[in-house]
Amino acid sequence: MPFGVVVRRLTSLALTPAVLSAALLTGCGGQGDTPQVPAAPAPVTSGAGATDGPVEWAAHVAGLTAPEHGTVTETGVSLARRAGGYRFYLWETTEAKVCTAQVTDTGVAREVVCGDPAQAAPAKGSKLARLVGPGTGFAEWYVMVAVARGAEVTAVEHDGKALSWTRVRTLSPATTGRDVYYVTLPDRTYGSLDVTLKGADGRPGKDRLKL
Repeated sequence: MPFGVVVRRLTSLALTPAVLSAALLTGCGGQGDTPQVPAAPAPVTSGAGATDGPVEWAAHVAGLTAPEHGTVTETGVSLARRAGGYRFYLWETTEAKVCTAQVTDTGVAREVVCGDPAQAAPAKGSKLARLVGPGTGFAEWYVMVAVARGAEVTAVEHDGKALSWTRVRTLSPATTGRDVYYVTLPDRTYGSLDVTLKGADGRPGKDRLKL
């Protein structure tokens, strides 16, 4: 099971993370109107094509983690995507959870989600699993995909059309060790994604992920 379908929230106008519930998650945040920011900023890394501002952004995002989910690990916070006035982040916690957050360029956190990535399991015979989504960000629809160790995404298509995708990071062994990819969807996409993977032996192969 994935973290669940993420929907757009437009009602929050303060620095208060919105809590999303799904089958495997409890929401992060909800600690009051002012998130607790770590004294030492967490390191931030960027996916391909993603650019970020000062490292204080990472500290702000890390501070959105609810205490029961632990604290951000030394691997830091990864910027998966920046588009349309928002930033999409992913990080791991000391309680072996994976968290994501969407934050506007003005610092408003509207979607913060944590869950156990081990429960986002691939279908039998597949190397792909939905980690988060499909859902809508502030500017686009997306899905986050976890890929089995040793496999590398080289192309993603839907109905024969190529989609934009970004490798976000490799999760630590404590949180499955799989690679996470952010895929930009053309709209509220149904059906399946056709994914081309390169195996550890360098050979290409096809896989399909149901949305």
